[in-house]
Amino acid sequence: MRKLLLLFFFTAIIISSSIGQDIQIFNDQNVLIRNNSVIQVYGNPTDDQIKAMLWLKNASLANLSLSATKEVLLPSDANKNSFYWDSYIEYNESPTYSIFLGPNQINKDFSALYSPNANKGASQVKYTFYDINNPQISATVIIEFITDNSFSSIEREAKFSLSDVYPNPAESVVYFNFTLQDQILEAKIIIRTLLGSIVSEVNLEGTRGKASINVDDLIEGIYFYSLVVDSDIKLTKKLIVKH
Repeated sequence: MRKLLLLFFFTAIIISSSIGQDIQIFNDQNVLIRNNSVIQVYGNPTDDQIKAMLWLKNASLANLSLSATKEVLLPSDANKNSFYWDSYIEYNESPTYSIFLGPNQINKDFSALYSPNANKGASQVKYTFYDINNPQISATVIIEFITDNSFSSIEREAKFSLSDVYPNPAESVVYFNFTLQDQILEAKIIIRTLLGSIVSEVNLEGTRGKASINVDDLIEGIYFYSLVVDSDIKLTKKLIVKH
């Protein structure tokens, strides 16, 4: 009976951890965006339009018909939010438009649009992507549009980038190439087991470089590595250890 309960427990963990992963969101640099993350996009009040481009991937084994909703969380007067998707511009909160995505197919034609209309400040818009045939299959991202005349072109760039780990599968040592901005207080890479236990980590120094982690002591199997910036997990990818 105890073995059955344990089997059920681990099965439940696997099932629950897979929920929300059928739809994956990436930025236009092919960096995976964690579900429910807040992404900041900078611009000037005089800009006609500020755009955040997103890629949507069907990470499941089934066909999906994706639609999207948007919800303005932090509105500003006289501002206008919309999105452009597959040659279709949507202004409504709950559109009926949908696109078809086959297994492992990626759509790179979604843009969150914001018109500041000369206003300074911030506007947060939550975008939720879901399968119209099974709305429980969904993924969400919050875009925070920030407008201020003081933002330079450098400050508009992404705050981080991290290459795929290599080699992968790994035998003894793995490497990462990274880029960070000066405003970041602390950054590190952590490696976790399937159950979430941290088995290794390395602090990142400077704004650009190459980091390494020794995986000799790890047993063979599947792990996840994450980039943690100022105590917030920014992205997570898979690592395979095979001695």
